[in-house]
Amino acid sequence: MRKRIQRWYEKNEYLSAFMNLMQDLPIEKQCEIAIDMIIEASNMIDRDYTKIIQEVATFNPKDFKRWYDKNPNIHLAIESLKDLTEEQRDYIVQEFTDKILNSHYIKIEGLN
Repeated sequence: MRKRIQRWYEKNEYLSAFMNLMQDLPIEKQCEIAIDMIIEASNMIDRDYTKIIQEVATFNPKDFKRWYDKNPNIHLAIESLKDLTEEQRDYIVQEFTDKILNSHYIKIEGLN
C-alpha cells in the first residue's frame, strides 16, 4: 500500500484544522478571506503589492493539483503562509479562524 504524502500544513494540527475549515467554505467566502489573508501576511513581511498582483496575473491552475489551487487568490493566500514565521502564521490562523467559523455557523443556521 502506498503511503500518503503529508502536505506542509498538515504537520501542524491547528493549521491542518484551519485548512479543512477553509476548504469547506463556499468559494466566494474562501476568496474574501484569502484576500484579507494576503493583505495581512504581506504587511507582516513588508511585501510589495505589485509583486502580488504579478503573481496572480501569471497564475496557471493547470500547474497545481491541490484544492486551493483552483483560484489564484486562495492559492496565493495559502502559499503566503509559508513565507511567515511560525508565530506570524499562528497569528493569521487565530485571526481568521473566527471568520471561518462564523461563516460555517451562518451556513448551518441557513439550513433551518
